[in-house]
Amino acid sequence: MLVLVVSVLARAGLLLTYPPAEGNDTPTYQHLANSLRNNQGFERYNGTRTPGYPLFLMLTGTPAVTSLVQTGLGLLTTLLVFYITWLVSQRSWLAGLMALAHTLNLGQLFFEGTLLSEAVATFLLFVCLAGLAKLWYGSTGEQPQKLTTWWLAAVLGLAAASLALTRPLFAFIPFWGAFFLLFFWRGQAVKIRLLVALVCVLPALVTLLLWVNFIYTRFHILGMDSIGGYHLVNHTTSFFELAPEEFAPIRDTFLTIRAQRVARTGSSINTIWDAIPTLMDQTKLNYYALGRQMGKISSRLISEHPWLYMQKLALGWWWFWRVGVLWFPDTISNTTLSAVAKTLMLLERVALFGINLLFLGGSLGLLWPKIRAWFKMDLFAWFALSAVWMTSILQTLAEHGDNPRFLAPLQSLVVIVVACWLVNIFAAWKGTSRTRTPQQEEA
Repeated sequence: MLVLVVSVLARAGLLLTYPPAEGNDTPTYQHLANSLRNNQGFERYNGTRTPGYPLFLMLTGTPAVTSLVQTGLGLLTTLLVFYITWLVSQRSWLAGLMALAHTLNLGQLFFEGTLLSEAVATFLLFVCLAGLAKLWYGSTGEQPQKLTTWWLAAVLGLAAASLALTRPLFAFIPFWGAFFLLFFWRGQAVKIRLLVALVCVLPALVTLLLWVNFIYTRFHILGMDSIGGYHLVNHTTSFFELAPEEFAPIRDTFLTIRAQRVARTGSSINTIWDAIPTLMDQTKLNYYALGRQMGKISSRLISEHPWLYMQKLALGWWWFWRVGVLWFPDTISNTTLSAVAKTLMLLERVALFGINLLFLGGSLGLLWPKIRAWFKMDLFAWFALSAVWMTSILQTLAEHGDNPRFLAPLQSLVVIVVACWLVNIFAAWKGTSRTRTPQQEEA
């Protein structure tokens, strides 16, 4: 009840003081949402975004309703955080603490008030996590064939498919979850594990195959969107001057626009989005053909200068852990409240970055059996750990720019993992202290 009351009050405060905000990516989602809303379907679809979040925008209609629904999903996510932590730790106080930590994470809260996919993706991700936790910790009886188990697996599969179409970065989640269900879900018959894994993965597999086929048929690009070539340019922007001479016209134009962006913003990241109109006019290529050409040039640069590319990958991986937030404090009319929010946001970012460092350090510590025993690594802990690590690697391969934002849906999961580690270490230390003799204590 305490968690629920605090969660409702926090989100009511958000709705009353913070108008629905838009990020740089919002128009790309709204483009498809408007097309769907106006019964034009995919006729004007440009392949920039997968349909998950645009469909959500279409159904919610207005920014105010979208923000309201997203805060409702945020409330449900808080309850899922509580439920998951309680299942895996059997400590109600820890479950409450983690749920409050999620609710009072201002970065997460302001994403719920922004017309971007993070809030919806976080909710869908935690539905998947709750489904796995329930299967592993709540279906250990003698009759795993119960109807509830199959319904749970089906909901998990549909949530995972929706997650993949909302944030393509998490398209691996249903397959990784099915892998864990099949090979590591001890205590269940192989037949049961196989069937549950199939029920979980099948919706995502069918959905993704149909979507990838649609993108390939429509744009002649193999992927989940039409902008993979443009994303690749972000990896090579800083050394684009090394492009071969055969691409000199494009290279020189791109370098001019890069210099202009650096002078204006202090950074060359996302130069490609400024350069597209000029390059289309110069090359006479359409949007998709230009994307393929830019991807071809970037692939050459990467193959010929792999060390420079590896540096970009390492930097993007490191940025992932830096706790990205997106909010507009100046839109809060109460200046005192805005100032307090700025201070709290800074303090929370520092604290979360410290937790992320503990996560990285603890992950390395798992190389030692004694650390694994102290942490009490179980099935859910291994899945959570591996999912976060896989996301951190995949995101730097896919994009170089807004890397800290990719962690947002997973941030509370990182906090849960670290908190469980610390509690288990304390419990182990306390148990060791109780077994010492008075002479050992004195020594």
